[in-house]
Amino acid sequence: MKRIILSMLLAICIYMPAKACDVCGCSASNQFLGVLPGYDYNFIGLQYMSTYLSSAHPSAYENRPYEHSREYYNTFQVWGRYNMGKHYQLFAFVPYQYNIHRQDSADALHSGIGDISVLVNRILINKEHKKLQHQLLAGGGIKLPTGSHTSLSQLDKQGLPNMQPGTGSVDFMVNTNYTLRRKSAGINADAAYTFTTTSKDSYRYGNRLNAGAMAFYSFAVKKFAIMPVLGARYEYTLHDYDNYNRKWLNEQSGGYMLYATAGIQAYYKRLGARINYQLPLAQHYSSGYVTANYKVESGIFLLF
Repeated sequence: MKRIILSMLLAICIYMPAKACDVCGCSASNQFLGVLPGYDYNFIGLQYMSTYLSSAHPSAYENRPYEHSREYYNTFQVWGRYNMGKHYQLFAFVPYQYNIHRQDSADALHSGIGDISVLVNRILINKEHKKLQHQLLAGGGIKLPTGSHTSLSQLDKQGLPNMQPGTGSVDFMVNTNYTLRRKSAGINADAAYTFTTTSKDSYRYGNRLNAGAMAFYSFAVKKFAIMPVLGARYEYTLHDYDNYNRKWLNEQSGGYMLYATAGIQAYYKRLGARINYQLPLAQHYSSGYVTANYKVESGIFLLF
């Protein structure tokens, strides 16, 4: 039974179709933490995140019909947490991007190492009061321009900037994460905000807010700990600038998305796996040209 469950979880992580958008600025998305595994442990893990969007936008040529495309964003990411004493936690994220823009049966592929991020959070609260356990983290970090990023002069040949593995800019992040537990049940609320800067070719992605709330319940099945989660996530992104110095606003960017999300985490000793599925409830992105279809996140991790 143990081998069957682990095999199914690994299969989900590996074979779930990956899918995101070349008009909306998805490559500038910030990291968020959500319900974290094994609070008192360090961990290292492998994540797979995907988003699938479709777009219909005006043609670059006059008197032409709208152009329709599909965008598939895939991120394979090594990430982890290290407890630095009793009060600080270090998080690191090393992504690999594999993005596909599909239009008129022609595919444009953009892949490579993405932008590495590092966060340091302080544990502000970790107390138990009247059978309630409170945990509050807050902190910030930096995203480095380690991913490849093409200058604007080459975009006609190599695709729009949002499909590229990197943003070409150093960005700064702040975040907070709160968990309230009572016995086997609990709630989690988190928020992260990214402050972007301008790349060397004057392109600037919009600042981004990512916030969510989740309810969870844990129970045991033989030697496994199972934890279903259910909640919602909200994303809001400001417009990009094609040239920030000249204030050339990119109208085909920015907006909001509200997702319903459901998932499950499973643990066997110090090995864990999780998968989350997000379905849009409301959205208005890229002036209405882009439609989000779904998001998927899956992963495995080792506590130590």
